Amino acid sequence: MGHRFNPAHLDRLLSADRQKMLPPERILDRIGHTEQTTLADVGVGPGYFALPAAKRTSKTVYGIDIQPEMLIALKERAGDAGLTNVKAVLGHAHEVPLETAAVDCSLCAFVLHEVENLPAALTELKRITKKGGRIGIIEWEKKPTAYGPPVSERLGKAHLREQMEEIGLLHIEEWTPNEDQYMLIATV
Repeated sequence: MGHRFNPAHLDRLLSADRQKMLPPERILDRIGHTEQTTLADVGVGPGYFALPAAKRTSKTVYGIDIQPEMLIALKERAGDAGLTNVKAVLGHAHEVPLETAAVDCSLCAFVLHEVENLPAALTELKRITKKGGRIGIIEWEKKPTAYGPPVSERLGKAHLREQMEEIGLLHIEEWTPNEDQYMLIATV
């Protein structure tokens, strides 16, 4: 398991550089999030994806994180933006405290390389997503970069795809938002 992101560095998660490399609206479009869909952002952090999602829908956006500090930041930022449809939920990627088929779309960005039980986390994403819904997973390319986790902690694209297929996630699309990161998108 990799090291968890340090909440003291929250500003990095909200930087202008990150906006250029990983535009939230494009990511949300890729997983089929619209003004009529619910979303679970597993590993929500301060809401980099969750807040733009909440702005585009009146439906619930669940922000799930294992670190209470991240959920505090999420709630503060949602409150400052006047968003009332963001629900902060304390939970693990391998044990998400949502009902089965609770959401239309699930997103898990830069989290799975940190989990101890990858199949369990993928199974949870599948469980909480409605039939016909989409799951988006963003991770680091397994190569050296000037930022991000050490290469030894990164999750290889082929391995992640294999694990997704093993739990029955099919029709997996691959998208490269930038040269250092990749996204796999599956339909449940």
